[in-house]
Amino acid sequence: MKKILLIGASSDICKQLYKDFNAKYEFLLLSSENEESDYENFDILNRQTYPKISAIDGIVYFPGTINLKPFERFKEDDFTDDYNINVRGLVNILQFYKSSLNKGSSVVCFSTVAAKLGMPFHASIAMCKASVSSLCRTLAAEWSPNTRVNCISPSLVDTKMGSKFFRNEKQIELMNSRHPLKRTGRKTDISNFIEFLLSEKSSWVTGQDISIDGGMSTVKA
Repeated sequence: MKKILLIGASSDICKQLYKDFNAKYEFLLLSSENEESDYENFDILNRQTYPKISAIDGIVYFPGTINLKPFERFKEDDFTDDYNINVRGLVNILQFYKSSLNKGSSVVCFSTVAAKLGMPFHASIAMCKASVSSLCRTLAAEWSPNTRVNCISPSLVDTKMGSKFFRNEKQIELMNSRHPLKRTGRKTDISNFIEFLLSEKSSWVTGQDISIDGGMSTVKA
């Protein structure tokens, strides 16, 4: 059974992945929320709190932010906070656990549709996630053939992080209408693809930034 390290275990998508595939994988959960974590007092920005874990077959990094506002209203702290969670935390994790990755392992990271498609008010998160996409391509080259590294770029998914976009029926209809497939994402849309990238079914896939966005980034309909 493959041993997979899940960073950000309080994520709704992480919980969906665990629920659907816990019988297939040995998942190790890390979260700043102790009740969601297999290890206490974990801080993504403090490597001293990272548990020593050996011989893992994959890493999935879930932490992210949705901080939207006009560009001129962003403060320096907004950019710093988004960068710390989306980029710096990811770098910390991958550097710390690189030596623990088994041959044939898989790393899955998250970017966003906004890193590919210009969208108002997304300046901070788009910059951060574009960095993640570039890092994944670089590491796919650097760590091949032993470790595959891929990135998922979703559009809006119905999770607690995105809940402010699902407050009423009118808002839901508006969000649905912006996608060519006329709906927003479900947790299983993402969790099923994560499992594909962790499995041997994707053994010839690396360095990819894969859009799971209802067609938003490539289709006008």
